[in-house]
Amino acid sequence: MKTEKLTVLKPFESMNPIYLGNGSNLYNDIIEEHGGTTCAEIKEDGYRMQVHKKGEEIKAFTRSLNPINLELFPEIKDSLNRLPDCILDSELAGSSKVGISGFSDVKKRFRSKIGRESLTEYLESDLIKKHPLHLRVFDTLYWEDRELSGLPLTERRKYTEKLDEKKITPSQQRIISKPDEIEEWFSWLTNNKYEGLVCKKPDSSYLFGKRTHDWIKIKRAELLDLAVVGAYTENGEISQLLCATKNYTGQYETIAKVNANREGMHETLTSMLKDNLTKIKPKKLILNPSIEKDSKNRPNYFINPINTVVEVAAMNFNYGKNWHSCGLRDEKSYSLRIGWLKRIRDDKRIDQITRSDEIKTLYNLEREN
Repeated sequence: MKTEKLTVLKPFESMNPIYLGNGSNLYNDIIEEHGGTTCAEIKEDGYRMQVHKKGEEIKAFTRSLNPINLELFPEIKDSLNRLPDCILDSELAGSSKVGISGFSDVKKRFRSKIGRESLTEYLESDLIKKHPLHLRVFDTLYWEDRELSGLPLTERRKYTEKLDEKKITPSQQRIISKPDEIEEWFSWLTNNKYEGLVCKKPDSSYLFGKRTHDWIKIKRAELLDLAVVGAYTENGEISQLLCATKNYTGQYETIAKVNANREGMHETLTSMLKDNLTKIKPKKLILNPSIEKDSKNRPNYFINPINTVVEVAAMNFNYGKNWHSCGLRDEKSYSLRIGWLKRIRDDKRIDQITRSDEIKTLYNLEREN
C-alpha cells in the first residue's frame, strides 16, 4: 500500500533506513550523502509503532500495518490522551533499560492478540510495574489539522520536540557535520548497550514505503568466526550459507543462515566450495530434528569436508525454540538475531571458529544490566 496522502486513524507504509555495513569510509559517506550535515538519532531497540490520534480516538499500528491493542500499555495510553490530534512514527522501548534488556521488556509486554479475560489478568499482574515502557518519537507526520510529511525533516522535528509527556518523548538527536563525531557517538552508544544510530538527511521529506539513502542506519555487531556447513543455491550459484559453531566434543552446531550475495562473495564461495558440496550430512554436524521437516531451511547441499571459515556479524542473540542446533537442549537452542556475512576468513583455521559455549556467554552478557 503506497500512500500519497495521510488519513488519520488509517495505517501507512513507513519510511525505513538502509544499512550500508560498517566500511571504513561509512562516516564520510554519510556526511557526503547528506550534503555536509546529518541528523543523527539514537536507534532504540524495540518495536516500531505508528500512533494516530483524532479527538478521543487513538489507534496504533505495527510496521506491518497490524493494529496494536493500546490497553496493553496503560502508561502510554494515559500520555496519549493528553496530546492534540497527531500522527507519530515511534519506537516502543523499555523505560529503565537500554539495548537487548530493554527489548526484552518490550517482548514481555507485547501481545499480538489477547482476549478480554487474558487482558484483565495481564493488567492485574506485575508485568507493567516490572517492565515499564515508553514511546520514543522520531517523526511527526500530522499535528493539529496540518499534514507534515512533505516538510523537511528539520521542520517536522520542531513538532516532535513539542512532545513533553512522561512516557512519550522525542528521540535523542544531534546535528553533526564531522565524520569522526558520528563515529565517536556511535562508539559510546554501542559501548553502553544501545543498538546504534539512524542518520537522516536534514531536508528529507517522509517517503512512504521507501528505503533510501536519506535515512542510513549504523548498528552494533558482534563478530563471529563460523564454519560453513551448508549451502543454499539459486541458478547454480550459492545464494545463502548455513553456518555453525563448534562444541566441546568437536561437533558442529548450526546457528545462522546468512545471505552470501553481499559484495560478490557468492561467486567466490561457489568457486571455493563446488568440490565440497554433498547431499549427505557430515557425521560431525548436529542438526536440529525440526529441520528434517522444514524444506525452506534445510540446505540444498552440505559441505564436506568442513574447512571454510566466514566472519558473520550478529546484532545480538536469541535463545528458544527454533530450527538451529547450537546448545540444543529441551528443544531450545541459540541463534543469531539479524546476522550478515562480513567476509571470508582465509586467514582462519577451522579449529579457530567460535565455540558454542562462547555463544552462551555472549547471550548472558547481553542480558546483564
